[in-house]
Amino acid sequence: ELRVLLLPKNYMLLEAPRVSDHAWFLERGFAMSYSYTDAGLQVENFWKDGEAILSVKSFFEQAPSAESIRLMVPAEVIFISYRGVQRLFRDFPEAHLIYETVVNRYYEQSRERAHDILTLDATERYRKLLSTFPRIEQMATQEHIASYLGIAPQSLSRLKRQMRGG
Repeated sequence: ELRVLLLPKNYMLLEAPRVSDHAWFLERGFAMSYSYTDAGLQVENFWKDGEAILSVKSFFEQAPSAESIRLMVPAEVIFISYRGVQRLFRDFPEAHLIYETVVNRYYEQSRERAHDILTLDATERYRKLLSTFPRIEQMATQEHIASYLGIAPQSLSRLKRQMRGG
């Protein structure tokens, strides 16, 4: 049921409002999800090597996705189709444990992100992002990073200057 692909930088794994018909495992690479709001592009998530990538609601409910998912660097991905997952669930009921683990992980990451936005200042959120994704500055633009942090790009520039002591 699994297939491996080498994909180029900027490849769109999912474009809103399409229904997500694949789940991916990022063997090697970096990806981000985003949506558009009245304020413009809003970055929602980043993924690095060794992480599962999917639009949970769109994939499991087979509903139109509110988010797009793009590879930020050339990547190696392992993927499975929605139908493949359904066959796996039918033939191997214990595969539901994988589903529960993935959904729980997304839920916990979402809760942690919401908590961070409410309790951490921008500097603390940026430091946490850098510790999670040490090479993010080489893979995502200032605008993408600022959007994820919930600050303006100019604020991110100022924050970085302050952190460098200048």
